[in-house]
Amino acid sequence: MPAFEYEALDARGKKARGLITADSALAARRALRGRSMAPLAIRQAEARSGGGSGDAVSLTDRLRRQDLSSRERMLVTRQLASLLGAGMPVAECLGLLADQGGRHHMRRVLMAVRARVSEGERLSDAMQAFPKSFPAVYRAMVSAGEVAGGLDRVLSRLADYLEKEEAVANRITGALIYPLVLSTVAAGVVTLLMTFVVPRIAEQFTGMGMTLPALTRFMIAVSGFLTEGWPWILGLVLALVITSHVVLRQASARLALHRVLAGLPGLGGFLRKVEAARFARTMGILIESGAILPDALRAAARAASNLAFRDRLERVLVEVESGGALTEALRAQSWFPPLMLFMVAAGERSGALGEMFRRAADQLDQDIDGAIVVGLNLLEPGIILLLGIVVVVIVLSILLPILQLNTLALG
Repeated sequence: MPAFEYEALDARGKKARGLITADSALAARRALRGRSMAPLAIRQAEARSGGGSGDAVSLTDRLRRQDLSSRERMLVTRQLASLLGAGMPVAECLGLLADQGGRHHMRRVLMAVRARVSEGERLSDAMQAFPKSFPAVYRAMVSAGEVAGGLDRVLSRLADYLEKEEAVANRITGALIYPLVLSTVAAGVVTLLMTFVVPRIAEQFTGMGMTLPALTRFMIAVSGFLTEGWPWILGLVLALVITSHVVLRQASARLALHRVLAGLPGLGGFLRKVEAARFARTMGILIESGAILPDALRAAARAASNLAFRDRLERVLVEVESGGALTEALRAQSWFPPLMLFMVAAGERSGALGEMFRRAADQLDQDIDGAIVVGLNLLEPGIILLLGIVVVVIVLSILLPILQLNTLALG
């Protein structure tokens, strides 16, 4: 049953907008009048697979630009898994989720997907019209669940995965608030000292005709550069930002950057572990859902955010499709932790590869959580220490000439 977007006046004369499903535009108008609403405009919310009007295609384009957020995607996945587990049809589940509320564009996207499903498309194919709301790896997992006949179980596992990622992101964001505020205050204090305090004191010393210490002369030079050259500094920063944005639009530049980041001491190891955990979680869900190994590897490669890691997974895929063992192909890439390789090898021998991938992901997630806690705990004292060093250097640059004057006076 197609979906229609409407504008209507309610019983109090206020304009309302929403979505409604009906066999035709005329039936939609009748349904609105049955709700004591006066329809003003009715238009189909999604073009049919065989073509449609220009207005419908235009609406689809607007929907694609109004994507679901990660939290909305997680909530939709969890609720859809629960409703499907209760035995409700997919189209009815989507309609119910759209009617529950949420942001207007969220209802429109869900009703547009529902319209495609009602016309006979699979859920994963219907989601393909909105790639930003439902990424490729998400659709691959949904497709695997549809093929295996366990869509509700796949969506439940997928919701668990999305909830965990959302929880980690929220924890990091919350923990970074205080360090960010502290960094802003520290930068403000240093800027104030360098642009107002140091120049005033420098004027007093230079008027005396004395030879200033090297540290004081250096701080005065830095202060003068900041106060007089700030337009050049601002222009340089803007130029770097624009240049970086343009350059990083090229896949080759992003690949080179991701390789450099993955090779950095400390941070590189953390990033490699994050990508390995995402890969293991994706593989576990897909394989346990009935996806064959090459298809699971393709979907996991699309889920990788690091292009260097994606390139390595494509090499693994070529090796596996050539008849090689998965464990040996992964080991040859020198990216994955030894414990994960051991568990994957055990899964290949026992025939429980999906379960072992899931256990490896759980272990890696614990390691990542511990690394995040340690890193955030070290960040705050690190900022305070850096601020203290800068302030001490500025104070010393001011005190050294005073001490020199006292020495000359006593002499």
